[in-house]
Order: sequence, then structure tokens, then C-alpha cells
Amino acid sequence: MAGPIPFDRESPDDQCSRSEFKAQRDKLQALLREAKKAAIQRAEVPAADRHRAEMALERDIEHRLQRLILRAKGMVSEEMLVRHQREIPVDEIPDYAVTHLLVELGEKELQDTR
Repeated sequence: MAGPIPFDRESPDDQCSRSEFKAQRDKLQALLREAKKAAIQRAEVPAADRHRAEMALERDIEHRLQRLILRAKGMVSEEMLVRHQREIPVDEIPDYAVTHLLVELGEKELQDTR
């Protein structure tokens, strides 16, 4: 099994800045890219198909990141509804408010990728 994922772990209150969100998103993007490239190499994709596979890889990574962010926002929205009986639409939740969830969901995604 893979070792621990090298994310910076702080309390959720400390991770509510745009710069921290961007840093964690960039780190997750790099880790996903590394895992996917390793998978391509293990699959021994022919050189002629490698460029196409890498282009698909970039689209897949961006799609996964957006899906993780949306899932995290959905979790925050649901938590607000359960705890405070107040619904917050997902599109009104800023990205940086889900940094701690992005880290957790990203770790799970990376474990599934490896």
C-alpha cells in the first residue's frame, strides 16, 4: 500500500485562504499527474500513442479536480443544512472554504489511482 500522501495538514480554520486553497489544489494536481504518468508507463503505452494519452491525462486531471471541489462544496452545503437547517447553494460556497475537504478527498482519489 502507498505511503502517506504529502499534503500539508492544518486545522480547517487555518486553511480558509485563497492562497492555501491554490497551493493544495496545485499540489493535488501534481500528485495526480505523477500517479497517472506512472500508470501510463506501467501500461507501456507505445511512443506513438503516448502524446495522446498525456493530453487525455491533463483533461482527466482537471475533470477530477473540478469533481472533487464540487463534491466538497456539496458536503459543506449538506452539513450546513443538517447542522443549521440553512441551505447554502453549492455555487455560493467559495473554493477556499473547502480546502480541508479537498485534501481529504484528494487523498482518497490518489489511493484509488495508485
